[in-house]
Amino acid sequence: MNTAKKVLTSGDVATHCQVSYETVSNWIKNGKLKSYQTPGRHRRIRIEDFMDFLTEHGMPPLAETTSEIDPDQQRILIVDDEPAILELITHSFKIRYPNHALCTAADGFEAGLQVVKFRPNLIILDLMMPNINGFRICQFVRSNPETQHIGVMVVTGYADEKNVERIMESGADQWMAKPFDPNQLIDQAETVLAASIKRAKESTPAS
Repeated sequence: MNTAKKVLTSGDVATHCQVSYETVSNWIKNGKLKSYQTPGRHRRIRIEDFMDFLTEHGMPPLAETTSEIDPDQQRILIVDDEPAILELITHSFKIRYPNHALCTAADGFEAGLQVVKFRPNLIILDLMMPNINGFRICQFVRSNPETQHIGVMVVTGYADEKNVERIMESGADQWMAKPFDPNQLIDQAETVLAASIKRAKESTPAS
């Protein structure tokens, strides 16, 4: 997460801690996590209060970064525990779309942290990973009002009927079986990315 950002939303906190939006609301309601209310009745958490909360409860600290996120740049998070797959997808995107911002994660927990820090428009997600699997990541993204617009494309070596049905029910936009053609993957990913950007615009209140 960018610690130059001084205020967090409940969704930011939920994603970093890998809990539901409702859990964060309960922390605030019970006085465990300090917050304040905006004139629009939205809860905001000062980053120093959140850092104290993480230390007190032994949770992972915030990753520090000095880079600012360009809101107009399309951002893709690639999640897979196979380094060769991460390299293949990343390299393929760099060739076709050199202006896209790319980020990788090797497991589900790291992916959750990067959702907050990197704020992707699209997640390309492996299903079977250590710690937190792709099903849980997809469900988590969809259950959080701050992230539910994000496009999710699943790429898996376990594309049996049961897994495909389960991941689509979890909220994935698209899926593809491994091994895959990189060009075909990028074509489908761009379609999901466009739908994600459209959802984000539709969910943003007009000023």
